[in-house]
Amino acid sequence: MRVLLIRPPVPPHTIGLKHIMICEPLELEYVAAGLDGHNVQIMDMILEGDLERRLRQFAPDVVGTSCYITGVNEVRKICRTVKRWKPDCWTVVGGVQASRVPEDFADTAIDVVVRGDGTTVMPELLTAFESRRPLEEIPNLALPDGDRVVLTAERPYMPKPDELPFPRRDLVRHLRHRYYYLFHQPVATMKTTWGCWYKCNFCYTWRITDGLPYARSPESIAAELEQIEANDVYIVDDIFLINRHRLASTARLLRERNIRKSYLVYARADFIAENEDMIAEWADLGLKAVFVGLEATTDAELDSMDKQCSVDYNRRAISVLRKHRVDTYGSLITQPDYVEADWERLKRFIDETKLYYLNISPLTPMPGTLIWERYKDQTTVGRVAHGLWDLSHVLLPTRMPLKRYYRSLLGVYAHACCNPRRAAELSLRTAPPIWSWKFLRLWYGALKIARQFLTAHRHHTTSEIARAVDCGPEVPGLVPRWKAQAGRAAATGSAVAAD
Repeated sequence: MRVLLIRPPVPPHTIGLKHIMICEPLELEYVAAGLDGHNVQIMDMILEGDLERRLRQFAPDVVGTSCYITGVNEVRKICRTVKRWKPDCWTVVGGVQASRVPEDFADTAIDVVVRGDGTTVMPELLTAFESRRPLEEIPNLALPDGDRVVLTAERPYMPKPDELPFPRRDLVRHLRHRYYYLFHQPVATMKTTWGCWYKCNFCYTWRITDGLPYARSPESIAAELEQIEANDVYIVDDIFLINRHRLASTARLLRERNIRKSYLVYARADFIAENEDMIAEWADLGLKAVFVGLEATTDAELDSMDKQCSVDYNRRAISVLRKHRVDTYGSLITQPDYVEADWERLKRFIDETKLYYLNISPLTPMPGTLIWERYKDQTTVGRVAHGLWDLSHVLLPTRMPLKRYYRSLLGVYAHACCNPRRAAELSLRTAPPIWSWKFLRLWYGALKIARQFLTAHRHHTTSEIARAVDCGPEVPGLVPRWKAQAGRAAATGSAVAAD
């Protein structure tokens, strides 16, 4: 079959990383890797346009796409475009949001929603499409039926990770030079674990895999790294630095095979603070930056998130990373009841710890997280305005006026990141010279983000919400294809029985 896998564009209202990073569509590369024997293309609509032209040229039998919560309406637009072009082209949706909140994709233009690992489910789906096997027989699906979805049987989220094929990076090789993260370019993305060992109440990573983390072996990790062409490797695991034995074994293999890369990885503050020797070893191997979920500057806030960490660990972790010349990419969550004193406390923490790279998110009760039930009736933006659920827009009532809250958040970014002298003084390991084109690109992206924050309060108006909920025109006359397929299978069975 001819299969077109599409990464949706970033919605216009969504604030943030799209202006300072674009990474390869790793989840689609994994899906493509499982489709031996099929003709597969990947279209990255963050960088490529004119979907209708691609549909006409490639003429796919199946279109697959995936997204996080912000991309739900963009995915629905894509599937509606596909159905207008060719109603009998199968449309399949997967990814994080589909796995955790499949009802978001109850749309007549979507034929199948995959709730598990697409690399293993998609081949089974294509076989069912060709053989007309009833889709209700395939586990881990959600089948759209009007404004609801019908769930099929459950099975484990994914197989053993070492059984997965390596992602098909060759399918986006023509875009390789355009993928970057801050100053890391070209950069390849890589995944070595799924799920999480911890249960923070604002995060649903651990819930997607039913609380069971999956981890690849050191041998599998080293084998993939040998095949990656890019020097910079962004390991997108929720936590990579966590298991000392796996890290030590992987480090040994990297040395034995003379694999030299520059790494960006995620870690918890408590692990970094308590395992300085491991940080030193990986810094020698090429560890350049670590994303750390600092989350807060008070222990009370951390306790309210079930973080199982402390501010002391946060400070010690940043200090350990600086000691070994590894940059900290710090993530912080602000509460809706913040007032001026809280913003000033945040700035003091940033100054005291010498943080430069930051991602600041207002507390967002994502559907599928533990805090969703607590806050769902308090949200100020409707669930269907998906582009605003980006961890940058304020979705809960604030103590400060909304416009002032956004300006205060922007003020923290400006204080930490927009001072060239401060950047130079902090001796950032990953940063090029301040007046290089990479730094200028970062300034340009930062200015775009700043402009978004300056006007973000206007996104809450009725007219802007209407834009944010738009999914494109519906396609008339569509019926659930899985029901029609089941009907044909039943009719065929009856005919065989009659004979």
